[in-house]
Amino acid sequence: MLKLGAVKSMKPIIGISCSVRASDNDFVNELQGRYVQAIEGVGGLAVAIPLLSKNSVHELAKFLDGLVISGGRDIPPELYGEQKCHATDTDDAMRQRSEFEISLVKVMAELNKPVLGICYGCQLINVAFGGTLNQHINSHRFTEHEVEIAEDSLLWEWVKQTKITVKSYHHQAVKEVGKGLKVVAWASDGVIEAIEADDGKPLLGVQWHPERQLENQHAQLLFSAFVSACKR
Repeated sequence: MLKLGAVKSMKPIIGISCSVRASDNDFVNELQGRYVQAIEGVGGLAVAIPLLSKNSVHELAKFLDGLVISGGRDIPPELYGEQKCHATDTDDAMRQRSEFEISLVKVMAELNKPVLGICYGCQLINVAFGGTLNQHINSHRFTEHEVEIAEDSLLWEWVKQTKITVKSYHHQAVKEVGKGLKVVAWASDGVIEAIEADDGKPLLGVQWHPERQLENQHAQLLFSAFVSACKR
């Protein structure tokens, strides 16, 4: 049997987490091709990460050079100490996904390996480090809008722009920022659009979907810089 780490690619191995849904007393893991295209297009080797047991986290983190937390439904609010509101779309599949990915993100951060969270993934990073979420906002689903980026940030170093136009598909957002994180991008209405580690670690969450904008320079630069960070 081939063990993790037995063969190492010359390309950086980037794990991309799968979305998870319940089906016939089982879980179905799914991954949109856009994420794979985004990573492979800039020189990474994309590997789909299904829902695994938390016992697998440390070995998996050692095997990976980087991790993308893909989009998904809502994180169960009990994981950040709140009650579920009427608009929150979550279930046991999402609870298990969130708990697994929280564990994985923490270990990746301990190993100083790059993590990029997209939409749900941004929220997941925040919750992993003790932050909370706004469970429902009305203005950011299926829309394009401008985002302002702080110049003293890893995000700015990666995209080289202070204002970009993004595609959003979310109805939740970061509220209280987790320990060791800082806000580095905002929408015009004040919604937090990106967070990152405050100590310079390559840990970044963006609330928009750059994999849906691969024709845009800022999305290309984001994924290219992320994969480059995974080579170090």
